[in-house]
Amino acid sequence: MKTLQKKSLEDFPDDPLSLAFQAIFFLVHEDTIAANLNIDKFKQVCKDQSLPDVLIKSYLAQLYSVAGVPDKAEENYRQALSLEPGNRTRINNLSYFLIDNDRNINEGIKLVDSALQLNPVNYNLMHTKGWGLYKLGKYQEALEVLQKSWDLRMNSAIYDHDAYLHLEAAKKAVAGMK
Repeated sequence: MKTLQKKSLEDFPDDPLSLAFQAIFFLVHEDTIAANLNIDKFKQVCKDQSLPDVLIKSYLAQLYSVAGVPDKAEENYRQALSLEPGNRTRINNLSYFLIDNDRNINEGIKLVDSALQLNPVNYNLMHTKGWGLYKLGKYQEALEVLQKSWDLRMNSAIYDHDAYLHLEAAKKAVAGMK
């Protein structure tokens, strides 16, 4: 694996994706010095390519999330949202992270509700809310929201396996209540 990573960085030294994967690898293997070097280079390459700070923060949040560093992931999701406070994608990213990782489900639902007021038929936002309701044990309400989200998603022909699994979990939970 290290040989493949080294080759990737030799062939594509300024590729943000290669640098991000490299950083994730080092974070997972608890080599924080190497990880931080890659993260610093990742940020610099993104700036050199004129990516906006909000995208850099979002990418860092995803990087830390995948690597299993939730405090840093949350910090970057919050910073991205602070740069674009009304952006539904930023709201949804933080909300989903808080809910899916059991960090603050109630805050996640409150945030996603604020975005749903602006766009009540956004299937991604609805999915996040439904998943939060499921995590709170509100299975019937979760099923209704997740089903509506799924139906809207399928009208657009956009399959999402996590959304499918969450819907199925809610169906099983409701069936188990009867």
